[in-house]
This record gives sequence, structure tokens and C-alpha cells, in this order.
Amino acid sequence: MPIKSLRRFGLLRTLPLSELRRIARISRMDSFPAGTLIFRKSETAHNMFVVLAGRVKIFSRSGSKKRKTFAYLGPGDFFGEMAVIDNKQRSASAEAVEATRLLIIRKADFRRLLLSDARLCFSMLRAFSARLRQADDEIESLLYRNILGRVAKALHDLANAERIGTGRLVLRQRYTHQELADLVGTTREPLSRALSILRESGLVESRDGRIVIREPQKLETLIHNSLRTD
Repeated sequence: MPIKSLRRFGLLRTLPLSELRRIARISRMDSFPAGTLIFRKSETAHNMFVVLAGRVKIFSRSGSKKRKTFAYLGPGDFFGEMAVIDNKQRSASAEAVEATRLLIIRKADFRRLLLSDARLCFSMLRAFSARLRQADDEIESLLYRNILGRVAKALHDLANAERIGTGRLVLRQRYTHQELADLVGTTREPLSRALSILRESGLVESRDGRIVIREPQKLETLIHNSLRTD
């Protein structure tokens, strides 16, 4: 990949050419087929990663069945940095959802980069801030929203994250009911019931295996009203 092409990726967008050359020297690229486990929760961390192409799922599993998906990451997103920075074990697992290409930076090299480049540090701080806000929103949903509101918010957030331009709110990726249930933090049965209610209300519909939000404003109202204030 040409060095200047690295600027297409969020974390590296603000870096000067000299820093991009340095990253190109100390990093490597690798490809992962769909379904490949990139790392497991509780493993020792040796690298951090930037998604160049494809999609990665960040998740945790408890026992053989309980599973919580924290995020789906695409080109420009980075992951695996927490355990590299705090020198602790991996807090979640990462899996390639589809054929994926990653930029991989070793722990020691990444730490040196952070110490020597304020712009990179600031880019990471902004990303951390966004993730903390997202975590706060999710905690609020788990504590104060009913299952219908949680499903509605998950669909709304996914559609906005995958949105291109000012077009319709469409989940561009296809998600199974189990994948959505793992993302919301529930099981398939409540998830399926909530989706049926949203479809019957005319708020969402399925087209070619993708979910389309037909009434974004009404969905936002439902999300707002689903918060318990007692």
C-alpha cells in the first residue's frame, strides 16, 4: 500500500508524511479470512491493529452461550490498543467478520510512537472520548431502557454509523437475529419480538436482507420515550 494511502484511515489522518513513513517501516500488514479469531480475551497483548479493509467484531463470551458484542469495526478503526497501553490482558476478543486486512504495530513500537507524536496521542484521545460516550450510552440503555427501546437504539446507531452521505437510514450490513441480540445484550426471542413490533408499527422494514429505518424521527421519539425516569 502506498504510504500516502495510510492517510485515508482515521487514526493516521493528521500525521505528516515523515510519521507515515515511520509507521510503514515499523508495521506490517496481514490478511484474515472471515471467521478468524484475531485474539482472545485474557491473552497477553503484543500488538495493536488498524483496520485497512473488511470488518472486525469485538466481543466477550461467558460460558458456552452468553455472548456480548461491543462493536463492529471497519476501515479506519483501530483496536487492541488498551492492553498494549496498560500492559494488562486483553479485555475482549476480536474476530474477522469478513475477509479483513489489518495494519499491525508491535507493542514497543506503538508505545514509542505515542511518546514521540502529540498528534497521534490527540487522535487517540478523541477516539477514546467517543468510545467512553458510547459506553455511557450503552450503560444508560441497559439500566433504564426497555428491550424495545434498546433494540430501536441499536438499529438507529448502526444505521447512522454505516450511513453514506445524507441517504436513507439503512443498515448496509446484513445482521442475523443472533448478531443483533449479541449487540443489544439479550437473547434471540426478545430481539425477534421487538423487531416484529417495530415492523408492525411501520418504523422499520427488511429489504434484501437489510433493515431499513422508514421513520427515523418516530424511531428517535420511541428511543427517547423508552427511558425510565422513575
